[in-house]
Amino acid sequence: MDEKQIVEKFTENGMILTSQGIEKILNNNLNLDAIINAAKDRDVWLISDEFLTEFVKDEIGKKEIRVEWSRDIFAKDIDSDLRILETSDVSGKSTCEGKLEDFLEYFNEKYRNLENILRDRENLRGAMPIEIIKKKRLKEETGIIVMITEKRENKKGFRFLDVEDPSGELSVFIPRDNTLLNSIYDRLLPDEVIGIYGRLSNDLFIASDIVEPELPVNYNPVLTEEPIHIALTSDIHVGSSLFMEREFWKFLDWLRLRRNKTELAEKVKYLFVAGDLVDGIGIYPGQEKELSIPDIYKQYDFLASLLENVPDYIEIVLSMGNHDAVRLAEPQPRLAKDIGGRLYDLSNVHIVGNPVIISTHGVKTLIYHGTSLDTIIGNLANCTYSRPEIGMIEYLRKRYLIPMYGNDSLSPERRDYLSIKHIPDILHSGHVHTNGYANYRGVKIINSGTWQSRTKYQDEQGHIPTPGRVPLVNLQNQELSVIHFA
Repeated sequence: MDEKQIVEKFTENGMILTSQGIEKILNNNLNLDAIINAAKDRDVWLISDEFLTEFVKDEIGKKEIRVEWSRDIFAKDIDSDLRILETSDVSGKSTCEGKLEDFLEYFNEKYRNLENILRDRENLRGAMPIEIIKKKRLKEETGIIVMITEKRENKKGFRFLDVEDPSGELSVFIPRDNTLLNSIYDRLLPDEVIGIYGRLSNDLFIASDIVEPELPVNYNPVLTEEPIHIALTSDIHVGSSLFMEREFWKFLDWLRLRRNKTELAEKVKYLFVAGDLVDGIGIYPGQEKELSIPDIYKQYDFLASLLENVPDYIEIVLSMGNHDAVRLAEPQPRLAKDIGGRLYDLSNVHIVGNPVIISTHGVKTLIYHGTSLDTIIGNLANCTYSRPEIGMIEYLRKRYLIPMYGNDSLSPERRDYLSIKHIPDILHSGHVHTNGYANYRGVKIINSGTWQSRTKYQDEQGHIPTPGRVPLVNLQNQELSVIHFA
């Protein structure tokens, strides 16, 4: 009986056989009927390597010896210092009712937060309201802090920004001969909050400088005294028929020091997952044809059965993504306990919302799944799916995680969870299934790829994912290592 026939036999009995389970059966010539009967007796649907070892040990001949963490391991000897910045996580704090007042307050709060950042700039400290500038007909150069309502270009090629602040509206002219201003204009998006320096000419504001909220040039990231490592991953997509289970097991075995490069594995104290833990149900038309586990509860249960193999001295943070069983609108709250099930029983697992800021030994990591990268890549010419780190740099320049309203599903909370008010030491995203890395003004930028092989949609779009690559960050010096498991 080949692998396909074995899998079908278990499927007919309402059971799912893992890839390691298949190997166990083939390597030990196990009796399938005996396994199925044992599983039915114990009400087990997931036939894993652990199940076969535990419940069919008489046929296997002996129990496998589990790794005992008796010897000295660097990360095991380090006390955990993990703190979730509660003000960054919407979980349990959502106030949105979808009313017009909610949207008005959301945009006002966004404007206020970014205005505060911009007023730290020397030439914007004296920025004036639009209404005052128009009323006094000021001719000298001055600064304004505004939200972009529209970018437009007339038939002669002249470029304009229509902008507003709480006091009024204004049209801004971008001089054609100013190369720097035009390059900045190219990467601006509607709904961004920016500073503009210039002068009023009739009813038109002539720009001489455009300032994005940006990061300070001299930001120094926090570093730890010891070489503590964080492993970063995302987009596991458990439940998808394209989930690369064998490769994920290689990663788990590596964390358990059963493979090579253990000198790095021994230093991993934290594992952060930036959303799309499972493939979900009903995410897109026809998805049910591409699922190996068509039950959302069982998807998370299977994930828990995988993560329980991570050594208990490694702290795991699970954030949410657009495939997870939470609201699609961002910011997203954490997974409900009745859906997460066994994940909540794992003592080293912390389930959080999206986005969220996590502090480890004082090092701040901003985890954001990255759904709005689709909008950024679709609207800015220099951003591509093959280089997601370029789009992530725009998050830092704009100091906002969903810069443009309308394309992405957004919940207008009274508190703004999407402004990057606190500068992170690490910015971690996923979503686009492509690894990408950059350093930007002291911040380490990482897109951690996926554990799902190439989908039909990606094939049609010509998008090539980079599955099975796990980046590690040494918190002592921000040094990056990438371990390949595919």
